[in-house]
Amino acid sequence: MPVSALLAAAVAAVLCPHEVTFVEIETGGVMRSVRLPADGLALFAAPDGRVVVPLAAGDATAVVDASGKVERWQGRLFPMFFAEFDRMHVVLPGMLATLSYPERVMLVQIPLPGMAGARRAACTADGRLVAVVPPGPDGQTLTLVAALEGGSTTRVKLGGVASAVALAPEGGFAIVATGGGVIEVTGAGRGRPLGTLDLGGEVRALACTADGRGVLVGRADDRGGVLVGVRVDISSKEPLRERFRTPLPGRTAALAVADDEAVALAGDVLVVLSGDGKKVRRQLAITGAIDVALLPAQSRSAVPAWSDGKPP
Repeated sequence: MPVSALLAAAVAAVLCPHEVTFVEIETGGVMRSVRLPADGLALFAAPDGRVVVPLAAGDATAVVDASGKVERWQGRLFPMFFAEFDRMHVVLPGMLATLSYPERVMLVQIPLPGMAGARRAACTADGRLVAVVPPGPDGQTLTLVAALEGGSTTRVKLGGVASAVALAPEGGFAIVATGGGVIEVTGAGRGRPLGTLDLGGEVRALACTADGRGVLVGRADDRGGVLVGVRVDISSKEPLRERFRTPLPGRTAALAVADDEAVALAGDVLVVLSGDGKKVRRQLAITGAIDVALLPAQSRSAVPAWSDGKPP
């Protein structure tokens, strides 16, 4: 099937971790599974309709096309894509770098002294703000970086070591999971959390809703998994308020949200939900899945069709 046909409908890419499976989420049908050169650690949806997969072995990154083609990059990259489709943010030792995509030419360097890398990281839809959780003992600190506006940083002391982080699409707030079922919220330029909420169990994944007014929280406990919808209003005395819980068929591993669609990995099941997470639309068994991403509805690339690069 041509790539354009694959991208005509909403498509999820699922990491298994030895292969990437492309799923048409409207029907729940598997379109294609693509074998990786080594197990993947995570996957990221690129603006040109491909997925980027840092590999566990060989200090390399695989770039997988929905048609089945696999390109291998030297070095292991965990990219953060945003609206400027010809570039990406990457946390490297001692810096936040903005690289061209897909050429990986260094465009901007913002020093992050003493930071060896990132335990977790996220960026806003326009790339202006990047949230970084450092590895090691510094994991109790969230660093917010003005990536497109001079590189100023704000450090937020957290109540525990962060296991997940998410940023509202327009940068209105950052959400961090900090042990047990606790999530914390802060705003850009704020040096402290503005509120906390204990949801119980273990928070395994976070994803901000497309409208920027809430967050979906993938929680797990001994009984299985649940998706918790939380309203976020940092101007309120109660900035975090639980709105609903949607039972899931297994322990949550990953979440992805785009417009009116949300997907969750729950055990060996891919769950397709409404964009607000309230309603389960369909389920698909995918054994061994560890990460999921939603491909863009329209692929965009700065690589011309006649070049030596690899267009979508």
